[in-house]
Amino acid sequence: MKTISHKQQQEIWDKEHTTPQVLLQMDSSDPSSGVIKYWEWLTKKGETKKALTGLEMGCGKGRSVIWLAGHGVTMSGFDFSPKAIEVARDRAKKAGVQDKTRFLIQDATVTWNFPSNTFDFVVDCFATTDIESKEGRKFAVSEMKRVVKPNGYILVYVMSSDDEYHKEMIKKSPANEKNAFLHTTGKFEKVFDRVELLELYDGLEIIDEERVPKTATFSGKDYRCNHHWIVFRKITDS
Repeated sequence: MKTISHKQQQEIWDKEHTTPQVLLQMDSSDPSSGVIKYWEWLTKKGETKKALTGLEMGCGKGRSVIWLAGHGVTMSGFDFSPKAIEVARDRAKKAGVQDKTRFLIQDATVTWNFPSNTFDFVVDCFATTDIESKEGRKFAVSEMKRVVKPNGYILVYVMSSDDEYHKEMIKKSPANEKNAFLHTTGKFEKVFDRVELLELYDGLEIIDEERVPKTATFSGKDYRCNHHWIVFRKITDS
């Protein structure tokens, strides 16, 4: 079983954002399909008629934050990679949404620089996947709960323990906990079964839930995925 420190995880991500080599989808300016699906869900519920505020944890170079801002949401995003945030701010200016976006260098495992009960929704789009400790993930979720408004939503779109590539990697390069591995870049990745997700996001109400079948390409080979897509709601301000 292999281990990695939080500092090493941050350094690997900052290097990847500086010189994209392996995780090229993270360099894309296209929004996550899970976030597009969430926007469609909000639209069907009539929520997009409101003046919404949103936050994305681990936003990378801001692809989904910028896309949501382009649809009228006042968005914030943060990441522990300084390079990612530098690029995100530049991309927001080029997209003409700098007045609708705020990007911060912030570690998800340290108290977030946002007041409690601030956002209509918070997005975890593969972000908890890259927190290398159970304690860090639990803290990040507690901060999501803190900063989202009562009756606000938390979108969770994460990798599944059913995903073919990740099953393969868990066998080849297992990390020091269940359903986790070290990627070819050396970074930690955690995939989830449903029970783990419900334990991680305990105290929230499930409003909608789907499994999203996809095909992902790694090293020129296609693999079947079955991602988790869950919308939770905060039912109290506690």
